[in-house]
Amino acid sequence: MTNNLSIHGSESKPYYRTLHRDVNKKVRYYSLKIYPTLFEEVILERSFGSVKNKKPTRVIKEYFSHIENAFGELDIVLRSKLTKGYIDYKY
Repeated sequence: MTNNLSIHGSESKPYYRTLHRDVNKKVRYYSLKIYPTLFEEVILERSFGSVKNKKPTRVIKEYFSHIENAFGELDIVLRSKLTKGYIDYKY
């Protein structure tokens, strides 16, 4: 997985992936996003829910001091969701 996020500097852009899955004729989504904070930390934000709802069912934020740890956790969560049947759409 390529790491195109720089936590230093003003040009840093968030890294995100969105997964989808059909469950009982309902489309579910799982979104993963990594972005820097003002204090040289990195946040891994996980949000999930139904596509029909405007707000996500739940949002989980995890703070990391090193970007490598955040991408490591993202990789673990991503592999777990892909084995559960989520599909990674690359736009």
